Amino acid sequence: MNKKIIIKRGLPFLWLIVIWGHSLMPGEVSGGESSFITGIIIKILPFIKNGEQAETFIRKTAHFTEFAILAVLIAIAFSTIIKPGIKLALNTALSGLFAAFVDETVQLFVEGRSGEVKDMWIDFAGVCVGALITLLILRRKRRS
Repeated sequence: MNKKIIIKRGLPFLWLIVIWGHSLMPGEVSGGESSFITGIIIKILPFIKNGEQAETFIRKTAHFTEFAILAVLIAIAFSTIIKPGIKLALNTALSGLFAAFVDETVQLFVEGRSGEVKDMWIDFAGVCVGALITLLILRRKRRS
């Protein structure tokens, strides 16, 4: 197996470590990180008003984005063994859904955190968008 394939297949696992590492942070630490990032975003985008709604929006957007990235990495990894199509999309979506389920379940056991079904659906929406974008790019690349 060549190095390129090993890297493609390893990246989703490394990204999962990042995601689940954040899920293992106690609520106080996670909240502090979110507040810090919210502060930066508000300075860059001053039309966003500081407050609980802004922080909630940014946290949910982060959920969506980190799982969209995961889906891209999973789809690329699977594309080494499955040609772009429905089977690739389905495998990517189910793997991403499983990762979201584990992520929210882990949070049930971390102080100050809560696993929420709503967050799992946000994660899964990110997975679906990331998988769809990657699938379209791979199919277009294959046709050229």
